Amino acid sequence: MVASLRRLGGLFTNPAAVAMVAAGAAVSVLHLVALGTAPPGLYNDEASVGYNAWAIAHHGVDEHGVGFPLYFQAFGEYKDPLYIYTLAPFTWVLPLTAYTTRLPSALFGLATIGLLGLVAWRLTRSHAVTTVMVLTAGLVPWLFGESRLAFQASSLVFCTVLALWCLVHAVENGSWRWFAGAGFALGLSVYSYGPARLWVAMSTVVLLLSFGVSDRRCRYWWASLVGIVVSYGVLLQWSQRHPGALLARFEGVSITYGDASIPTIVWRFVGNYLQYTGLPFLFTEGDYRSPRNSSGYGGMLFVMLLPVVVMGLVTCVRHWRQPLSRLALLGLITAPVPAALTAEATPQSLRASLSLPFLLLVMVYGWEALWPLLRSGRSWMVAAAAVASIEGGGYLVDLFVAYPDRSAVAFDSGEGDAIVRAHDAAAGHTLLVSSSLDQPYIQALFRLQPDPTAYAEQGLAVLQMRVTAPADMAASSEPGDVLLLAPGDRPPSGSSVLFDQTLTLTRHTAQVGLPDQRTVVVATAYHR
Repeated sequence: MVASLRRLGGLFTNPAAVAMVAAGAAVSVLHLVALGTAPPGLYNDEASVGYNAWAIAHHGVDEHGVGFPLYFQAFGEYKDPLYIYTLAPFTWVLPLTAYTTRLPSALFGLATIGLLGLVAWRLTRSHAVTTVMVLTAGLVPWLFGESRLAFQASSLVFCTVLALWCLVHAVENGSWRWFAGAGFALGLSVYSYGPARLWVAMSTVVLLLSFGVSDRRCRYWWASLVGIVVSYGVLLQWSQRHPGALLARFEGVSITYGDASIPTIVWRFVGNYLQYTGLPFLFTEGDYRSPRNSSGYGGMLFVMLLPVVVMGLVTCVRHWRQPLSRLALLGLITAPVPAALTAEATPQSLRASLSLPFLLLVMVYGWEALWPLLRSGRSWMVAAAAVASIEGGGYLVDLFVAYPDRSAVAFDSGEGDAIVRAHDAAAGHTLLVSSSLDQPYIQALFRLQPDPTAYAEQGLAVLQMRVTAPADMAASSEPGDVLLLAPGDRPPSGSSVLFDQTLTLTRHTAQVGLPDQRTVVVATAYHR
């Protein structure tokens, strides 16, 4: 005990170690602050994850009354279970809010950053490279943005980096246990996010080419296959009981749409693959199509990281005979494949998340190669710090200041509040909610939290609510009912306005003469 305390005390006398701890602390604060407001609101997929986690934790069933399911049936798809079961225990001690629902994602992100720091230390034994890698992983827009959303991609990135950490240990000491641990992490990732179901099968070839043809230290590489085989075995059994369930979503977004010919499918795949591996997506434009997947500020990686990635690739190619270098290269080549097989909103950063762990692994080698150059002269160090401060600082300011207003509508901000207000105003009468709103039933479940068993039996009647097409509101409602309509819906004649649910959004612009704020109507409640 005394010796441990002395080692801990010695840690804080080492400036490099202090810098590393300070970097980790700063990254942790940034990942945990304002989870419920940057971005604001809660998208319907996030609300679905939150309510089902709460239902499992408190009642042992999902929204359909199924006890502890392997996959969670939602609107149009089955949601992967890892994130939901991770969130469930948090709802025992924390209220079901946007912050709570997104908290596991932030923790997955921080765990990913910690593991990457350990990987960097194992590979370089350099405090400086480890510290820089912690800051890189902690602030890179791809990981930082995904760690603030209750989407399953953050759990996939964590599982993949956990596997990489195990493989680094396995190469270092040749233990079959570490290879088995990597296989367990990859097997777990099958239940994290859809793209892993294909890539983990591909990873068996990646593991064979990376470790199966290497030196004797990697002779137990086959142990990594055990966890993968077990995972797919469980998945196969579930799929046989639910035929077509896991492919339904993929079939809706596949590049095979429109009865395409083989040449057309190949052409679409190649075009998508080049987008996911191209400079615009990675460094300048990012996932610009949706403010839900990316903040829209630059690319998925900082531009300043381009030389780090290039140097890392050069290092891996030069040392391709080393198993971890081959793993990094083969991982980068194969990771975009699942995303490239989809045609909806390409490039889509969430589906491409598998590329991020291997890009970060390559950056470890890149920073190791570049650090002697940065250390050789103060001017290099000052220039690098200035560029990092400008680009990183600009991203953070935009994320916490401008992005919340820019993304508010995309995250269904105000819809849940409108449903709660209208439900209270109904005061025993029926609340009819317009189907024009974005999946209003799940927003109602998330905010009002009815017993899931009762909901499975009665539907929204358990809350004295119905979701109704706007054109049917007049025929479906009775005097005294409350109607909640989306903008553009026409209320029945004789209805009186109860309230408008609005958002006041600030327009952040340097142009003179434009208004600073605008008001957006999210929904309007009427008394029948």
